[in-house]
Amino acid sequence: MSLKLEECNFIPVWVKLFNVLVHLWTKLGLSYIFSVLGRPLYMDAPTKNRQSLAYARICVDMSASSPFPSSILLDLDEGGTMVVGVEYPWKPQACSLCKVFGHPNKSCPKAVRREWLPKQVVEACRDQRTRRAGSLSRERNPGLRW
Repeated sequence: MSLKLEECNFIPVWVKLFNVLVHLWTKLGLSYIFSVLGRPLYMDAPTKNRQSLAYARICVDMSASSPFPSSILLDLDEGGTMVVGVEYPWKPQACSLCKVFGHPNKSCPKAVRREWLPKQVVEACRDQRTRRAGSLSRERNPGLRW
């Protein structure tokens, strides 16, 4: 089994939620909120035992394509909405091009690389290609005169 980070599409991340309503401070309520971010895995002891109601902390299995939002807009049963703050003590590096963890977009092996060259080098390469293309067409069409 390979454990390369470059092949990892999901990774567990501890996430804190702020401004959670007390009636949602249940396993089901918190799972509902945290499922917006990914698949809830574990609850820390203070959250589980309701020791600190300042924030809820849960480990969430997050996708590399996740936007890691800083807030979540909740639709409440009463018809209203509420904003819950989200904090990530650690955000893993994720590539939005190939949707894996382990490297940023700018060092992605699948990214198209553009290299800036001096104008003289570009013109020399262009001239070489033009000469080569001309000789190839003469080889294919010997009756063609230049």
